Amino acid sequence: MEPNHRAPQGNSSADRRSPTADQRPPTADRRPPTEDEPEGVAWKGALAVALVVGGLVVWRACFTAPEDAESSAPAPSSATSAAPAPGDPSDPAAPAQTPPRCAPAGPAPFVIGDAPPAPVAKDAGPEQGAGGGAADSVEDLAPFAVEVGRGTTFAGGFAVGAQREAEGGTIAMVATLSADGAQGKLVRLARSRGDMDPPVVSGTGGAILAAMLEPNAGGRAIKMARIEGEHVTWGAELAEGRDESLALDIAASGERAVIVWDDVTRDGKRSRIMLASADVGSLRSVTSARPVSQPSTDAELPRVIARPGGYWLAYIARAEEPARRAAAEKGDDADEDTAAAGETIAHQWIEVVPLDETGALTATPRAVTPKDGHVLAYDLTLGEDDGVILAFRDDDTPSGSIGGRISAVLVRLGGVGEPRVLVGDREHDTPPEAALGVGAGVPALLRGAPGPGAADPASGRAGAVWLAIANASGPTQLAALTARGDLQGGLHAEPALGRGEPIAASAEALLVAHPAGKAMKLDVLRCAPATPGK
Repeated sequence: MEPNHRAPQGNSSADRRSPTADQRPPTADRRPPTEDEPEGVAWKGALAVALVVGGLVVWRACFTAPEDAESSAPAPSSATSAAPAPGDPSDPAAPAQTPPRCAPAGPAPFVIGDAPPAPVAKDAGPEQGAGGGAADSVEDLAPFAVEVGRGTTFAGGFAVGAQREAEGGTIAMVATLSADGAQGKLVRLARSRGDMDPPVVSGTGGAILAAMLEPNAGGRAIKMARIEGEHVTWGAELAEGRDESLALDIAASGERAVIVWDDVTRDGKRSRIMLASADVGSLRSVTSARPVSQPSTDAELPRVIARPGGYWLAYIARAEEPARRAAAEKGDDADEDTAAAGETIAHQWIEVVPLDETGALTATPRAVTPKDGHVLAYDLTLGEDDGVILAFRDDDTPSGSIGGRISAVLVRLGGVGEPRVLVGDREHDTPPEAALGVGAGVPALLRGAPGPGAADPASGRAGAVWLAIANASGPTQLAALTARGDLQGGLHAEPALGRGEPIAASAEALLVAHPAGKAMKLDVLRCAPATPGK
C-alpha cells in the first residue's frame, strides 16, 4: 500500500475504534458509519465531553480554593499580627473612628466579694467586646451575686450602697472610693432580712446618708444611717407599709434630709407618694410621714434630688386606658382568661413638683410628659437654671421588649419645656438628630464634666450630663447632654466602659459597676465630652 493512500474502511470495529469505544457497553445493533457521515464525528464528540468535564473541574477548584486556603491557613505570627486591622486608626485606608471619651483613672478596680480567677490568655489574644475592650461572657453574671444600687458623690469621692451574701445571710453595706478610685473600703451597716434592695445613699459634705428597708411586725420600716469614715450613726425609723414596691430615695439640702417612698392607701385602691424629713446631723425625725401626691392620682416610683434652695420631686402617675376601663365597667369578660395571663399596658406619665429645704411643696404637682404616654422608666439630674432634666423611656410594649423611645425634658421653676426624642427606633417617627437603637435598656442620667462654655457642676449650676443606656444584650451606650438635655455628640459604646453600668458621676469621672461572677468590680473612668468639630 502506498504511503499517500488511506486504508479502506471496514465493517469491523477492530479495524477502526473511536477513543472511547472500549468504555462503551457492547451493543448488538450498532451500525457502521455511513458513507456520508463524517469520519471525525465520533472522536470530536468525545473531545467535547472531555472539555466540558475539565472546565467544570477547573471552575470548582478556582472558587473553592480561597475558602480552603483561609480555613487551612496557619495562625498569624507576631509579625503579621502587628499589621493594622480593619478599622484600626493606624491603617491609612481605615475609616475615621470616634475617639474614646473615657479612660481608666486607676490601675485596678475595687472588688466587692470574691472575684473569679482571671481567664487563661489565648494564643489569639483577648477576645474583644462589641464596644471594644475585653468581651463579657455569660459567666460574668452569677446567682447570689453582689448587688449595688445608685451611687453618689461626697467630699471623699464616691459612695454606693451594696449588699452581699455573708455571715450566713445578706449583709447591707456602703462602699466608698476615692475620687481617683485608688482607695476603697466597705462599711458594714446591718444584716438585710428579706428580699430587699441595696441601701440608697446621698452625699452631704464629708458624710454619707443611707436609707434601707427592714421587715418588721407591722410590714416594713425605713432605717436611716449617717456614715463618717467607718463610724455609723443610726437615726429614726419610719413605717413604710405593706405594699409590694421597694422604691425609696433620699437627698440632703442644707440642714435637712428628705426621704420619699410609695405606699398604698388604706383602702388599697391606689398608690401614693409619701415624704418625711430629718435633721442631717442627727437624723432625728423633723416632720412625720405625709402624702405629697394628689389624692386622685395613682403614683409610684418616686425620686428626689437636691437643688439650690430645696429639692425636685418626681414620680410616675398612672391611669387605666379608657378602652380597658370601659370594658371593665361594662363587665365584658369574654377574654378574661387571656387577659389575666398578660401584662396590663396602662397610660403612665411623669409628674414633678418643687420642694423647699424643709420638704414642703412650693407648687402643685404637674405632668411633664404626655398623659397618654407609656413611661416605663426614668431618671433625673440637675439642668439649666437650677432646673431638672428628666430622661424617660416611653414604650407601649411589655417590659423587657426591644424598641420604644428615650426622650428628655427640661423642667424649670418657671415652666416646662417640650419633650425631645434622644434615642428612637426606626419603626417610630424619630427626628433626624436623634440616635437609633434603644434595645431593652433604660436611661440613666449622671452629672459629668461640663461641656464647652458650661458652668462647673460643683457650683450648683447646670453643666453637661451623661446619658447611659445599659443593655444585657450588648455594650452600654453613652452620650453627653447639654445643660438643656440636648444630645452633644453621638450615642455609642466606649472601649473602657464595655458592658459596665455607670452609677455615679463627679465633675471629671464616672463610677462604673462591672459584674464579675458573684463579685462586683467598681472602676473609676475619667470622661469628658468630645470637643465639637473633632
